[in-house]
Amino acid sequence: MARDARAKAAAAKKLRTNIEMLPLRPVLFAALFSSLADPQSPPRKVSDVYRPGEERVWVFEQGGKRIGHHVFRYEGAVEALGTRAHRFTGRVRVDAMPTAGVPEQRYTGELLTDDAGHPLHSVLEAQLGDTYSRVEVSIAAGKASAVVEQGRVPKEMSADVPEGAFLQANNFIGYLEIPIALAPRASDGGIRAKLFSENVLQTLDYSAKPVGDKLEDSLGETIARSEDGRIRELEVEKQKLRIVLSDERPAPFVLDRPKAAAESAEFDVEPVVVRRGAVVVVDEPPTGPEVHYEAVLKGVVTRKKGAKGRLPAILFLSGSGQQDRDGYSAGIDLGTHEILDHLTRAGFLVLRMDDRGAGESTGPMENVPYEEIVADARACLDHLFGRDDVDHEKVALIGHSEGGVTAPILAYEKPIVAAVVLMAAPARPIAEVILEQNARELDRAGIAGEEREKVLADVKRYLALAAGAEKVDLESVPADYRGLFQAREWIRGHARVDPKANVARLTCPVLVLQGGKDFQVSPEKDARALEKALDEAKNPDHELVVFPDLDHLFKKVQGGESSLAEYFQRRPIDPVFLETLTSWLSKRLEESR
Repeated sequence: MARDARAKAAAAKKLRTNIEMLPLRPVLFAALFSSLADPQSPPRKVSDVYRPGEERVWVFEQGGKRIGHHVFRYEGAVEALGTRAHRFTGRVRVDAMPTAGVPEQRYTGELLTDDAGHPLHSVLEAQLGDTYSRVEVSIAAGKASAVVEQGRVPKEMSADVPEGAFLQANNFIGYLEIPIALAPRASDGGIRAKLFSENVLQTLDYSAKPVGDKLEDSLGETIARSEDGRIRELEVEKQKLRIVLSDERPAPFVLDRPKAAAESAEFDVEPVVVRRGAVVVVDEPPTGPEVHYEAVLKGVVTRKKGAKGRLPAILFLSGSGQQDRDGYSAGIDLGTHEILDHLTRAGFLVLRMDDRGAGESTGPMENVPYEEIVADARACLDHLFGRDDVDHEKVALIGHSEGGVTAPILAYEKPIVAAVVLMAAPARPIAEVILEQNARELDRAGIAGEEREKVLADVKRYLALAAGAEKVDLESVPADYRGLFQAREWIRGHARVDPKANVARLTCPVLVLQGGKDFQVSPEKDARALEKALDEAKNPDHELVVFPDLDHLFKKVQGGESSLAEYFQRRPIDPVFLETLTSWLSKRLEESR
């Protein structure tokens, strides 16, 4: 894809503030919000603008090259949900962007609205590479009820929706066209509306003001309209992106929905609930006081079918970002279920939990302090030690990525922990890891010299600000870096942690596992630094194993270098890695105490 240096820099500057660097969903446009005067003109109806069977196609161009399209169709009025509704369907296809680590994107959507174009029900499906996500939303009485599928365990969510809001979904220009065409006009011809984002289940303020014969909106877009008030062309200058109405008729496609991990028939599976931070309701209902919890963590224990007695046990601690018990994050299969299934078959009792906010687990998710993530893991470890079917002298922790920072903290607190495995764990403070990740992305995008150094200086500056105590006016922070401050408590918590020092305190056996082609954590600066810390602390039983051709997920790299785009491909966990991990744990737990 042809991209000039400015566009490359904009793409590379986007910070990944968690170690996993897993995007929720790649998008073509960002969101900045403003407001206009109150609307004056009455709204139009769907039937005033759209004709049944009408299909519109927009082509996406970036840097002068066609990169995708969006097909939007009005199917007509239907009887649904006990009322008369208007049915729209759409599909989007965007080419892979290798320099940005983004695979081919395909989306399909179905939207039911009332006469004014306000949403009643919607289904959005997304396939990025081999990964699949689905969200179904019903909206009534100011509430959105959603079911999100990004793995085997669906998640039910809800959100408030203001009266009169319109639906928005990433890259669905047709959905944006509905408020552009139907929303009331201000006296100056501008538009102000509420958009409910189907991707993040949040309401956004939207505005568009006339500039000449076009609209400039709060999403950073310039919109040209046809005589009927609908979108003819949309441009995002910052991204060199142009979306143009076209006579094309692209061929339809069907999403290839991958089969999610299934519970094995070889295992006994027991549901587990771990409650944290009880809050008692003071006003007693007729049945007595109600007790609520800050977080309710759910998952399962798996053991071989028919296994009896006290078993050696494993608690797996996931990396950053919300992951369910199988290791699905934003639809990406990280392969955790393969690791934990292999350990279960080997005779271990395995506790596998949904992170707070993932799968069936609940709890505050916005700006969660790192200390709360540690406390969640501590509560799960306490659950294991409280079980009658666990041999309390044979409990091991496996920490992947950020989980590898957490595991040594818990093992030091509980010296009875028999062994610790660190998978792709950082040895440096998180700010250093994030800075290096951004440097690598700049190199991948071909950004060099003064431009590269300026970007890295900005990254370093705003990371330090986010980690500090100084009050920061977000309006003064460039949009590319505001995400850091939305995760400020997480960053501050990590800034207080010294991973090497925590590992050096351990006296139990420690296994450090590292992929040689990991582009997120360094084999030299992290894995070997952990090994050195254990050497210097004279830990009596520790080992480092580097797998030359594996990446951060311990999956084989297909080409010369690992990249984010490969995370979206279906690849199994490496079998040699699985055997190395299992045999080491079997030996240590058999010999423990």
